[in-house]
Amino acid sequence: MLLFLVQGVFAQGEWNNWYFGAKAGITFQNGSPPTALLNSNMFSVGGCSVISDSAGQLVFYTNGDVVYNRLHQVMLNGTGLHGYNNNESIVAVPLPGSNTKYYLFANGFLTTPPSPPGTTLEYSIVDMTLDNGLGGILSSFKNIIIQGAELSSGAITAVRHLNNRHIWIIVQTTDSPKRFLSYLLTEGGLRSPVVSYPQQLTTYNSPGRIRVSHNGRKLFCQYVYAEAEYYDFNPSTGIVSSLFSFSIPGQQHIFTAEFSVDNKYIYVFSPNYTSGIHSITQFNAGLTDSTLFMKSGAKVADLNFWGNMRLAPDNKIYITKRRQYVTGIDSLSVIHSPGLPVPLCSYQDNYIPLLGRSCKENLPFFLQRYFAYINHTGYCQGMPVTFEPNTWPPPDSLWWNFGDPASGTANFSNDSTPEHTFSSAGTFTVQMIVRHVDMRYDTATLHLTIEPQPAPNLGPDRTVCENQTVVLDAGFNPQWTYLWTTGATTSSIAVNNSGTYGVTVTSPNSCIGSDSVVLSILPGSTPLPKQIRHN
Repeated sequence: MLLFLVQGVFAQGEWNNWYFGAKAGITFQNGSPPTALLNSNMFSVGGCSVISDSAGQLVFYTNGDVVYNRLHQVMLNGTGLHGYNNNESIVAVPLPGSNTKYYLFANGFLTTPPSPPGTTLEYSIVDMTLDNGLGGILSSFKNIIIQGAELSSGAITAVRHLNNRHIWIIVQTTDSPKRFLSYLLTEGGLRSPVVSYPQQLTTYNSPGRIRVSHNGRKLFCQYVYAEAEYYDFNPSTGIVSSLFSFSIPGQQHIFTAEFSVDNKYIYVFSPNYTSGIHSITQFNAGLTDSTLFMKSGAKVADLNFWGNMRLAPDNKIYITKRRQYVTGIDSLSVIHSPGLPVPLCSYQDNYIPLLGRSCKENLPFFLQRYFAYINHTGYCQGMPVTFEPNTWPPPDSLWWNFGDPASGTANFSNDSTPEHTFSSAGTFTVQMIVRHVDMRYDTATLHLTIEPQPAPNLGPDRTVCENQTVVLDAGFNPQWTYLWTTGATTSSIAVNNSGTYGVTVTSPNSCIGSDSVVLSILPGSTPLPKQIRHN
């Protein structure tokens, strides 16, 4: 199980903004369905990548050549990267442990004598503290060739390590023997690669796309040929292992693929340029036998276009559209429920209009991650505290332990948004165990301090003599605020009239306590002054 503290809460907003194609864009910031964005300045033909923060605010985006900041201006030192080509050759990821630095990985076409021409894996570092917070590429860390990947192939992908903190950067080589290189990005930078030599690895020159399932267990590799390759991937070790190659009968080649959020299905887009009939096929992604895998194939749709596919924050798969010699299609199609079998997965054409902007053949790369955090409202003893999970992907099941054994059976819950009233003030360790849809488990821990509820005590109701002043004291605490029924805001008041007097005391975390008292005055009960006689 993985342990997450409440600090540094992430939300799904990191994937809310998509920029791609010919100045096209969509946003999920207001929910699903997404709406078109018209503020992009980017043209992209192959790969592109977008970074947003946890609140869904844009940080930057890139097509592998130019980086644009959140104002859609060219970022400081943000031109001249080497990842602008027809492959998915640009990946932007955060540096683990940093809130201000990001790595850009690009595969650029370079010649490295005496080797033949190849696509060299390079990195650049974006520092968001530069240019008054708009960010810039560090001059000393731009287009740095990565040792061992001088002749890598065009496509790059990235996936979380099993620890959910570090990041695997995965490429394939073009020189012999063909191999996969998995570089681990940690808080200290990029480590030496883990090298894999899968037996089925073809002699094809360059994969155009490498896709990893969202649980990090399966790897798909696409070439500009009829066959694609399917592998096991170990997110703990970075090892790529052989499974099988496959092709789609009747189709000329495989263009792209995408996994459902629960990793149950993989969707494969395969064009046939001669017939003009292009198909999307659903396969059982968990099958490791090639015969059974092919038998599981079910046609989702036959189409008059082809395109790229990406899973979105709403768990739908969005699809770009292109026809031969026609690249200006300004809409996205969708598979609404990719976790369901055909036909329940529900394909829909022209789902999202792009308002005149062409989608081309690409959609942005995002680093998928599992996370589990606890949100809550309330800090007060004697008052219900409401808990809410913040998880990705959406959980299959939840279990809660509030760390309050004195509350008996109420200490446990399997509700999605439970409430708990703590038995006393103090610090409690709240745990939420998440079972994801692919049977992976995470544990989130929150150390929650419950404040004592303010308990003003004005004493019993009382009766006093006329013209006698009574001081009502709610107890002084410099962090509390006070509001009396008289309108006074001090911790004590002096009164001399009959009536009911109440006070509400509020702590900085909005814990509230109140009390009231009835004061009765006996009229004429004050004795007259005794006359003194003088002889």
